[in-house]
Amino acid sequence: MKKQLLTDTVLTVFDSLLAHKLRSALTLLGVIIGVTVVVLVGSILASLSAAIIDNVQDFSPDVIYFTKEEKIGPRFGTPSAEERARREISYEAVQAVAALDAPLAVSPQKVRGSYGPSADQPLMSARGREAINPLILGVWDNYPDVVAVDLEGGRFFTEIERRSRAKVIVIGWGIAAQLFQTTDPVDQELKLDGSTYRVLGVLKNDGDEFSGRICYAPYETIAAEYPNIESNIIAVRSPPGRENEVITQVVAALRRVRNVPVEAPNNFGVNRAEQVFEAIQGILAGIAVVVIPIALAGLTVGGVGVMNIMLVSVTERTAEIGVRRSIGARRRDVLAQFLFEAVILTTIGGLLGILLGLPLAWVAAHLLGFPLSVPVWAVVTGLATSAAVGVCAGMYPALRAARLDPVVAIRGV
Repeated sequence: MKKQLLTDTVLTVFDSLLAHKLRSALTLLGVIIGVTVVVLVGSILASLSAAIIDNVQDFSPDVIYFTKEEKIGPRFGTPSAEERARREISYEAVQAVAALDAPLAVSPQKVRGSYGPSADQPLMSARGREAINPLILGVWDNYPDVVAVDLEGGRFFTEIERRSRAKVIVIGWGIAAQLFQTTDPVDQELKLDGSTYRVLGVLKNDGDEFSGRICYAPYETIAAEYPNIESNIIAVRSPPGRENEVITQVVAALRRVRNVPVEAPNNFGVNRAEQVFEAIQGILAGIAVVVIPIALAGLTVGGVGVMNIMLVSVTERTAEIGVRRSIGARRRDVLAQFLFEAVILTTIGGLLGILLGLPLAWVAAHLLGFPLSVPVWAVVTGLATSAAVGVCAGMYPALRAARLDPVVAIRGV
């Protein structure tokens, strides 16, 4: 009996949708938009988190970054006045840290490009093709001793090439595919912001689109080509289990070089690899706080629309309700039928929202340069929320239908 009731309810809902296509579409629009936003935001957050975790694991937890800014990576809001007034990390500071005995390896970084979307991107081209969003890191020749650098082919540059400011470069696998396609890029030439560089090596394809766009060039070359990039990041590799000792030594050296008074706090940032992850996680949480109310607003509008169409449905089917009651249907049967209709209606909207959200999430992840990751919780939350909206929005119309007097209802009034 219950199975038959459910089947009849589903058929009734689809008949109503097909009979009033425009009204149904407008009714479900709010639910569709709300669920789409939930799936889209959840997928973007999961994709970014997965990519960040992969990069933290690749760079290993014993790598520490010393920067002018308090926190490395993107951030919400603007830096404080004190942070903006800080001097850049100088090359003298880099040399002072490199002379310490506690670190295993030290290398500076000069960054040309952006870790995320930005209008100021390097122009890299070869054979009439342009690379998409390349990220250029000017580093020392010992950089593979600091951070894991796996090569698919070719080699890293040497100390002689670095000191002579040779225009050589190691490119990411994604950049190699974009510029050279199936041709071996090693010993080929490319243009970077108008200068010609020779490709020495290609990074191994690890499936991470972010690492696929990273390119390494000699530090001195990048410093000479881009004198306007004053900032340095100091990447320090610590022996396992001795991170605190290394941090203590480096902090003391930087405070000395930067003339920080004894009683004053550090005027630079100390960032472990996992702190980069935590910082970006905070940003993602902030994005969620901004976007989730938008999704809730869409679902609320959708709920109002569903309630409206259910009230119209009760009015249109007053005579049908009277007939059902006259042949033995109980109030709870009528209540269940209309409540089921509302839930099924919003669940259809939830499914459409998921089907729309997934391709949008793929496009967003592709634009951001991260592999797509769709969390189960986002899909489940979208469906569960849409069903809950159906229950809330359908309860009043269902109660109204169940409370109709059978004699009055059968007359269709």
